Amino acid sequence: MELEYYQKKIEETKENSTLTEQIYEMLELFTDLADLKSLCYYEYDYEYNEFIYNFTMNKHGEKIEKPKYEKTYTILLRKNRITFGRIEIPKKIKGSLILKKLIKKIRKQLEKQREVQKRLFGNDTAFNIYLIHDEDIKEFADNLKTGLRGLFNVDVTLDVSIERHLEEIKNKDKKHIIIYLVSDDKKIKEDENIIKFLNELIIVIGPNDHGISMYCGKLGIENYVSINEFKAENIKSLIIETRKTLINKNKFGNKIIGITGVSGGLGTTTISMNTADLLAQNLTNKNILYIDLSGTKAVSNLFLEKNPLPEKTIIDLINSSEFNIEDNLKNGLIKKRENFYCITGIQKHIDKELMEKDVFIEKLLGYISDSSDYFNFIIIDLGLADASSMKSTLYDVVNDLWVVTEMTLPHTSKLKTFYSLMKRAGLKEKVSFIVNRYDSQNAISVSDVTSILNMREEDKIHFDDFRIPNDYQTLGKCWNYCELASEIAKNSIFIRKLNAILENRDFYKTDDEALPPKKRGLFSFLKKSK
Repeated sequence: MELEYYQKKIEETKENSTLTEQIYEMLELFTDLADLKSLCYYEYDYEYNEFIYNFTMNKHGEKIEKPKYEKTYTILLRKNRITFGRIEIPKKIKGSLILKKLIKKIRKQLEKQREVQKRLFGNDTAFNIYLIHDEDIKEFADNLKTGLRGLFNVDVTLDVSIERHLEEIKNKDKKHIIIYLVSDDKKIKEDENIIKFLNELIIVIGPNDHGISMYCGKLGIENYVSINEFKAENIKSLIIETRKTLINKNKFGNKIIGITGVSGGLGTTTISMNTADLLAQNLTNKNILYIDLSGTKAVSNLFLEKNPLPEKTIIDLINSSEFNIEDNLKNGLIKKRENFYCITGIQKHIDKELMEKDVFIEKLLGYISDSSDYFNFIIIDLGLADASSMKSTLYDVVNDLWVVTEMTLPHTSKLKTFYSLMKRAGLKEKVSFIVNRYDSQNAISVSDVTSILNMREEDKIHFDDFRIPNDYQTLGKCWNYCELASEIAKNSIFIRKLNAILENRDFYKTDDEALPPKKRGLFSFLKKSK
């Protein structure tokens, strides 16, 4: 991670602490001015959609045990439809001008703190709901809007068309939920092309019709609720369970996988290229795209296109045109096989600066979004794990993030820092660990690694199934001749283990009589300990 990034986090941590102290002092002043024996403060928790008790203070600003009030009065701390918390007091007070001003200042400070915490922890889970309905059931839609606003601390937009809200939905400052309320399949068919490209959680509430439900399933809409069985509580639980990963939801089973390493030289590019090639070999009916986004001079061109000095790289491709296979093949897209394409990385150090520019990142995201409808798997080699603008954006976009490490003390220490940041950003569930060269001389035990990572019991990860042994005998020869091990050493230790990992995760089965896939997520590398 970059020093500048850590310095920024330190400054934001200090600012957050200062705001906490200021809010506490204002609450103390309020208690004193209102002549209250005590005051209870509750924070609003967006993740669980409820108020969480924080503390009770007396008029001297001392924290005390929460008393049992015979009767309580509540002051809601809310601004611009955003709830920050609430105050509970034991008696009714007169709303004097000075108390009203003080409450207004407390709200303002809470609003500032919320913005700081969004930058600091990246875990704000506020979202918008768009309720799209057929005109003949507007009354039901109005009632549902009122119910949803009561269930969640969010804005609900009611409309008969999704098209005029597409620009807002593309803005990823907030996450979005789209609920279709329909009496038949007409509106879904009208919006079919829009639905295909939306990476949001979509819920359809419609008639008890198996045909409409199946049609929605084909469009990648996993949540169809019969209007006859509709309950607002079910919608609430559905949204709470899935809203953290709304931005990462892709349609039609297509997956975007980011692969990064906690330091250089860990084999991130080797694992990325061979993974992409194995997927292409074993899934001949699927299209695979490999993208090299490593920040150093790329070497993937030597293995994938056999060209030491490519005329076109990812910079040329992304800046030249939008996604179009025919045009892209002239500007940096390489066709390795019928179902395997690749985009090789930068060759000049100056290009690294171009990759961090907002205009390039925006074009890159557009290209990935468009190409994800054509390619079933997009493997992105992210190189070294850092907090650059481009990589931080992609960590949120990819469906799964594979982190390559080694079982040594320095790498485990870096892994701990990175994993902690991913947890704070709400991305823990998509992070998986690939331990390369686990049997090297300096390797430490699995128990030592989990101890250093300081994981809770329910967070502990089983490394055993995702460890790759040192196979320098094979990979050394491959690097000398710029060949992929997946092509020339299919029976090597490295490829057998990489194959086993992919098979274990149900990407494919090489055995014709293999057991049916297990019922679990395609990339659920994070396994809870028993």
